[in-house]
Amino acid sequence: MERNTILAVALSALVLFGYQVIFVAPKQAESQKNSQVIAAQDLKSTAAQQAPIAPSATSQTILPISKASDYDIKTKNIGFSYTNVGGSLHNIVFYKNNIFPITDVLSVSGFENAPYQGQQIDNSTVEMSYSDSNWKITKTYEIKDDNLVDVRMEIKNLSSISTLNSFNFKAFEIDESSLEINQNSRENALFEYSVLANGKMFRKGNASKFDDKNYKSVLANLTWAGFRDHYHAIVVKPEFETKSYVIKSDSDKQLSVSISPVDKEIAPGESVTYDFSIYVGPQNPWLMKKYNKDFDKIVAFSNFPIIEWIAQAIYHTIPFFHSIFKSWGVSIILISVLLYAITYPLTMQSMMSMRKMQEVQPKIAALREKYKNNPEKLNTEMMEIYRREKVNPFGGCLPFLIQMPFFMALYQILWRAQYFQGQGFLWIRDLSQPDRLATLPFYLPLFGNELNILPILTGAIMFLQQKISSKNAVITDDQQAMQQKMMMYILPVMMTCMFYKFASSWAVYFLVFYILSTATQWRIAQAGKK
Repeated sequence: MERNTILAVALSALVLFGYQVIFVAPKQAESQKNSQVIAAQDLKSTAAQQAPIAPSATSQTILPISKASDYDIKTKNIGFSYTNVGGSLHNIVFYKNNIFPITDVLSVSGFENAPYQGQQIDNSTVEMSYSDSNWKITKTYEIKDDNLVDVRMEIKNLSSISTLNSFNFKAFEIDESSLEINQNSRENALFEYSVLANGKMFRKGNASKFDDKNYKSVLANLTWAGFRDHYHAIVVKPEFETKSYVIKSDSDKQLSVSISPVDKEIAPGESVTYDFSIYVGPQNPWLMKKYNKDFDKIVAFSNFPIIEWIAQAIYHTIPFFHSIFKSWGVSIILISVLLYAITYPLTMQSMMSMRKMQEVQPKIAALREKYKNNPEKLNTEMMEIYRREKVNPFGGCLPFLIQMPFFMALYQILWRAQYFQGQGFLWIRDLSQPDRLATLPFYLPLFGNELNILPILTGAIMFLQQKISSKNAVITDDQQAMQQKMMMYILPVMMTCMFYKFASSWAVYFLVFYILSTATQWRIAQAGKK
């Protein structure tokens, strides 16, 4: 088998199972130039100097209360549940989907368990109110359409003295304590919270387990804070200037994002009002853009600009194909062909370079035998052969490495693009799930009881490709022959097992890729016979 094929498979595995950490759990973006990151260890000693005492510290102690859904409002695709305990949007349900692990949307820090008095005004509006000797807090949640919720929060000073407002609003809390222990780990890997502040994006993927390392306190004017899973997102946007935001874990399954408005003096009897816009719905940038609130920026794929640019181009090209051919499966095939055509010159260069390397292998083998006791002389003579035969020993690797950003970008698109959800193609019921041609009456190790034909076809095509490669390979010793034979069988089986439970959208791409790659390999082999 040719070395570039081995490299392709190895790097593919690296992307899917190792490099995924960089994509799904991206490195923290650089801190904003105009923002000040406050370390956790410094916060305790400086908290009193940075902000006045929060209202909860001057209010009566409020004991935790068991939370329940008191008001339920259903729209076409989403269910909203509100609770009197803390007076917040307590639960969001996307119909026919897994649990969306978001709770306590826009609770007031220090009053998360306060006993609010609420009422459902109509089919879209819920009002919550709480008061003590110092404050009266009134919240109004109004569903404007199926995906936009407007929130107005009015805070009135009931005390007899002017008070510096130092409220913190919890944008939301990620609570994964109710998720099933055996939930698909690939689904959990797509959990991501993000913050857009001072024009800079901070993203943290693989958000399924938390600790003190997640702590982050930043002085910044926040545009929005958001969370997304595989298909859906919530984005909370304050419609006022903020001074900071804080991200902190409350347990290994809970993490909250809080917002602090700019300090404001509130005289006795006066009120201050804070407005929020909340997007709740699919990760559909075309839908998000209609609100003109930068909600669509949560749909991102990489922290690396070149990969993000390629990914966004692919992400918008696939729906263009769909608008013409009315099939998401055909759109995947077309984008696969298009990308292969774009990278075809590099593919040919890589394969031709490896062919030249194969042609000089007998000479290299002879040199190794002749100078086996003189490594320095061996290296000199090998480089002379490469120069004389115009062979670049790295010529087969470099073109493939240049193609890697395209591969990584497409991998992210096919893995998490919302528009594939529930879309069928041929026998495939849902392109976002394995193709599931049939259900077996028994379970097999690694495979389960589902017959997914696309990964099996991909393995078969890959085996054919290796057969074509092996016929043109130059074998110089018995050990190399044994390795060639083993890899011919092991790699197709390994790839089949690796991708067996992946989304069929990804399987369709890989099948098309290997068909085109095998055709190119056959063409080169035929040209070599002439």
